[in-house]
Amino acid sequence: MRKEVYIKFERWLMLVMLIFAANSGYSQQNTIKVTGKVTDSGKAPLIGVSVVVKGGSTGTQTDTQGNFTLQVSPTATLVFTYVGFDAQELKVPTSGVLNVVMSGDRMLDQLVVVGYGTAKKKDLTGGLAVVGKEQLGMVSTPNLMDRLVGQVAGFNITTSNAAPGQDQSLLIRGENSLSANNSPLIVLDGIPYSGSLVDIDPNNVENLTVLKDASAVAIYGSRGSNGVILIQTKRGMAGKPTVSYRGQIGVAEPMQRIDVMGPNEYIRFQQDIGRLREGYTGDQLDPVAGNIISVTERGNYTKGITNDWQKYIFRKAITTDHQISISGGTEATKYMAAVAALKQDGVVYNSTLTRLNMTANIDQTFNKWLTIGVGTQFTQRSDGGVQPNIEHAIKQSPYGSYKDAAGYYVPEPMEYSLIVNPMRNVNADQDRINRNFFLSTYANIQLPLKGLSARTNFGYNYRSVFTGTYYGRDTFDGREQAGLVGGRASISNSHYNDYTWENILKYERQVGDHRFDATGLFSMQQTKSVSASQSAEGFVTDDTSYFMMNTAARNVTNTSSLSETALISYMGRLNYGYKGRYIATLTGRSDGASVFGINNKYAFFPSAAVAWHIGEESFLKNKVNWLGMLKLRLSYGANGNQAITPYRTLDRLYSSVKYIWGDGGTAVNTAYLAGDGVGNPNLKWETTYTGNIGIDFQIFNNRVSGSIDAYRSRTKDLLMTRTVPIMNGYSRIWDNVGETQNQGLELTLNTTNIDHKNFKWNSTVVFSFDRDKIIELRGDGLDDINNNWFIGKPLRVFYDYNMVGIWQRGDQFFYTDASGAQREVQTGAAPGSAKLQDVDGNGFINTRDRVIIGSKMPRYTASLANRLSYKNFYMSALATGTFGVWRDDNVANLGSWTFGITNYVHNANYWTPENPGATIVSPGYNNTFGHGFYKKVNYVQIKNITFGYRLNTGVARKLGLSGVDMNLSVNNLYTFSNIRQVLNYDNTWMASYPTARLLVFGLNVNF
Repeated sequence: MRKEVYIKFERWLMLVMLIFAANSGYSQQNTIKVTGKVTDSGKAPLIGVSVVVKGGSTGTQTDTQGNFTLQVSPTATLVFTYVGFDAQELKVPTSGVLNVVMSGDRMLDQLVVVGYGTAKKKDLTGGLAVVGKEQLGMVSTPNLMDRLVGQVAGFNITTSNAAPGQDQSLLIRGENSLSANNSPLIVLDGIPYSGSLVDIDPNNVENLTVLKDASAVAIYGSRGSNGVILIQTKRGMAGKPTVSYRGQIGVAEPMQRIDVMGPNEYIRFQQDIGRLREGYTGDQLDPVAGNIISVTERGNYTKGITNDWQKYIFRKAITTDHQISISGGTEATKYMAAVAALKQDGVVYNSTLTRLNMTANIDQTFNKWLTIGVGTQFTQRSDGGVQPNIEHAIKQSPYGSYKDAAGYYVPEPMEYSLIVNPMRNVNADQDRINRNFFLSTYANIQLPLKGLSARTNFGYNYRSVFTGTYYGRDTFDGREQAGLVGGRASISNSHYNDYTWENILKYERQVGDHRFDATGLFSMQQTKSVSASQSAEGFVTDDTSYFMMNTAARNVTNTSSLSETALISYMGRLNYGYKGRYIATLTGRSDGASVFGINNKYAFFPSAAVAWHIGEESFLKNKVNWLGMLKLRLSYGANGNQAITPYRTLDRLYSSVKYIWGDGGTAVNTAYLAGDGVGNPNLKWETTYTGNIGIDFQIFNNRVSGSIDAYRSRTKDLLMTRTVPIMNGYSRIWDNVGETQNQGLELTLNTTNIDHKNFKWNSTVVFSFDRDKIIELRGDGLDDINNNWFIGKPLRVFYDYNMVGIWQRGDQFFYTDASGAQREVQTGAAPGSAKLQDVDGNGFINTRDRVIIGSKMPRYTASLANRLSYKNFYMSALATGTFGVWRDDNVANLGSWTFGITNYVHNANYWTPENPGATIVSPGYNNTFGHGFYKKVNYVQIKNITFGYRLNTGVARKLGLSGVDMNLSVNNLYTFSNIRQVLNYDNTWMASYPTARLLVFGLNVNF
């Protein structure tokens, strides 16, 4: 199917290019060829400047060197426009050469999207960050969020599962809620988007805006309580049609592997386990005569057969990504269309992602008062395949058996059921297909009253997911056993759709030194999600896979579900500015959500913000030469959170239990009220109150610029489950109890280190830290130990016994109690055991000695980006760092890792009588307290390094092209850390899907 699409698209593209070629050979009489270069005040070329004939439709854009060529009438006037600069109108000179220097402050006058409109950057009162094309292009991956890691202060992107096609966890300014969702709102082309960000082709994104403080997100009300990410896709521009090709081909491998014990080291380790745990001596420790390894392992040991299990599950993987786009238009009609195809193999066997994106945007101006735009995006994504078990591959014995004589995977290579063959189910059939259709439309209407306009937005999103899996007889789960026919199948289908309709009225007016901007909004949104699944076992043949579920012999099960939500909102916003120096924003929004009870469906959320351009005051302006801009921002406001599962306010009956009435009776369905099935009609909005103070600055002739923000938020009426006495007939209920606090600091610093004609060097430093804590839980001042929630402590913590050392020979293992009896200081303690901290000082270890080890959130994060260019060459590098985050120390937890029988890490410094100075407990340690092992982790990742070259414009034109850009980049080059034995530093588990190191060659061609 995909091949047919490629062939049809190729034929269509060739036809379009032939038409363009024919048109290019046609020239009008009485025209003049105008050429020139457009630069900024520093003589740097500006790329993509719109050059249009005034009053006409003829136009073009500047290329990568800032050059343009246009055939126009000798009497024409050209209009030059570029975001962040003042528009210029210039007559065509008789010489035909027109070089233009654009004026205006590119940074301060830059238009940024702020929600339901745009604003100049210098007029902003709220806290936000803009990520442009230059930053998005620094990382060459097909995942949009991967390109944002480390680019925005206070925006944390965690890739817990690094497999292709998996979504990341997104947090803006940390967590506020204990049980409700903490994810930010995604707005795509003005429409709230709840689909997977993996479906978005990053090459179609023009820019992103991250809204952070209460004032900036207030316009989105409850949906923006955890921050907002505004994604703007590329639109057409007036000018001749431009066809572009973007292609990448890359090869990936795991950034690092777990360095496990080799054959000889493994045998020594098993001998240490035998003597220290089992008390073996003499021949009992012999690999052949003893019992330190299994019978299968002994056979392979004798024959000298070993296996590198990570070699079987990991691989080098190829990625190809191609996009062809066409854009252009006139002053009345602007269009952009693109088709992209991605094929990304994962670095783990059987993992893959294929994605087809089709995008089309059109903007039509009918007259002075009406403009209509339509944008469509369709994505089909496939990422199925049963993958091997990574943990089992890492822990497998080098002497375990991989395949039998017939070529089948040995189910239990070590004869141990807890660590099985990681490949035993990889032959299963699995298809997972995701389809996503997204529609965004708008109509801008200029009303008869000056400054008054209306806009209506309508968005629709439809998504479907199909998963079909079949375990055949050549898999472990589908094998024939105990006389039962083999084969096991399951299918599931889910369908989701939502629509959003927004109506906006806006009034703008300038009266002398006073500027007014008022916005009113009415919005509604409705969602619907349905799903159905079926599973069964026992099929006559494997040939039918999961397609003939009705032929199953046994265990046929069916499930289905329905979920619907609705949201209705009213919003008002007023912006006021005086002399461009004093700016204020007032916002109020009322939201009603169906997920709440009849008593509290609506809530009102206000916010206010002010900004003061201190640098424009007479005591600073033109008196402090090194100061370009200095602005102070203050904001405070409330935002709600309704991100809970629907129907929590209603009583919910469950029917998953069947009863049999009488001997030989037929099983029938029943319904019952579960322990958490009682609804709460008084459930209401979780509300976050946030204050923010920020400073924006530009100094030293704008060579240094940036912003500093400090914030503090209090979240009240937390949506969380409260425990109640079981005598009520239920044990848990959703309620509004508890309070949390969150505060932090963010810094963004941009520097122009070198700005010469041929050589430029720019840097960006991003730093942020966030501190959260629980203020109150259920109103009784008590901690919730079962959930590890403690008043006055961070939201997510490790609560456990604290290991302070290792017991040694000669230590005092007993103490004398008040009655004179001898008792153990620590139950089961022996030389080589973990020594636990006696917190309460009573002389022995019990449950009261558990402490809060540390927070699972980083102390702070930072990143450094560098961009350099020399003539036509360019380079960029991005490094990100995470510091002070507590993680499970999987290496130290020897017992959990090995279960006393499996492989372990190479050169592990574990305790033996011969090695008393070890840092890891003895293989014989019996962890009677069931405690974990923890470590404060720091890591710095080289996220990307790119080298590129832009072909000289003259050479490109001789080839019939307008621009050629070639680059070579490497993603996830290396990680510096105080831990090594992990596959993914964003994941606490050592056997998670590994981060891939990707070497990519890219080619961008403009026709």
